[in-house]
Amino acid sequence: MAENPWTQMPPNAKRRIEDWSERNLFWITDINGSYGFYIQSSAPFEDAAAKLKLKGIAIAKRNTDEGADFFLVLSRNKDWELFYVLCSDLISAAIETSDDTRMIAAVERRLRRWQQLLRSDLQKTLAIETQMGLFSELLCLRDVIAPRIGFDLAIKKWGGPDSDKQDFVCDSAAVEVKSYTTSKGPSVLISSVQQLWTDKEQMYLVAYGLSPSDTGNTVEDLANEILGFIRGSEELEELFVAKIGQYGFIPELHSLDLQKFIHDTVRAYRVAEQFPRIDPETVAPPITTVKYVIDLSRSSQFEIQNDGLSL
Repeated sequence: MAENPWTQMPPNAKRRIEDWSERNLFWITDINGSYGFYIQSSAPFEDAAAKLKLKGIAIAKRNTDEGADFFLVLSRNKDWELFYVLCSDLISAAIETSDDTRMIAAVERRLRRWQQLLRSDLQKTLAIETQMGLFSELLCLRDVIAPRIGFDLAIKKWGGPDSDKQDFVCDSAAVEVKSYTTSKGPSVLISSVQQLWTDKEQMYLVAYGLSPSDTGNTVEDLANEILGFIRGSEELEELFVAKIGQYGFIPELHSLDLQKFIHDTVRAYRVAEQFPRIDPETVAPPITTVKYVIDLSRSSQFEIQNDGLSL
C-alpha cells in the first residue's frame, strides 16, 4: 500500500512535490482538511472553464496574473488511495513535459481518461474473468485484426466490453472474441442473443485457450506492447487507454494484482447458418436476457485457419 502523503498535513496546508522537478506541483489540504492536489503554471489556460468532471473530486481552474492555478480536491478522505493513484499519474505526465503549456495539455488529456474511468465505481482488484476477456481481445487486436487493417483502424473498430456488440466490427465482417481456461476445455459463454449475429457479410468467432503461468504475460504487458506500436499518435493512444479503462483496468492501480497467462491455443470459426447459436427471431419478446454456452469441441466443422478471416 502506498504511503498517504497527506497524513501529517493540517488543514489549509501546502507541500511541494519533488523538489528536483521544474514543474510546480503540490500536495494540499483545504480549510476543512480535505486532501488535494495543486498545479501552479506560468502559462494561462486557453479556456479556464472547468469542463472536466470527476466522480468524488472537485476541480477548479483559474487564470492569474502569474499564469494559472489548477486544483483537485477529494470529497471523502477515506478514498485517498485511488485519488493518490490519479495524482501520481498526473505527476508523471507533468514532469515529462518541457514547459508549463505542454504540462497543462498533458494533464488535461490524462484527466479526460480518468473522467471516463470514474464514471463507475472502480474495484481495487480486477476479476480473473475480466482479465481473461481483455487479454484475449488484446491478443486478437495485435495478432488477427491489426495485421489485416493496421493498428489505427483495429483500435477504432474495437467495441470494448459492451456484451450486446461484437468485439470488432469491421467493414465487411464482425469478430467476436472469447477465452476459456484450457484445463477446463473449449467451452465459451455467449452473453447476449445478438452477440453472434451481424448484418455484415461475415461473422467470425475467435477463441483463445488460456492458462495461468509465471512465464506468461499480463494484460498490462500486452497493452504496453500495443502502445509501443502506436507511440506518437496522442489521439490514438488516448482512445486505446480509454477503451482498456472501460474494463475497469488501470495499470497504476492493478499492476501488482494481475495474473500472467499463456495462450495454448487459438481457434477461429466461421459463424454460418448452421453454427450453434440462438436466433434472435426465435426468442419471445418478454425474454430480455439470454446467455448460453457453446462446446467448441463439437463445432469443428465450422473451424477455419486464422488466415481465412477476411475483414
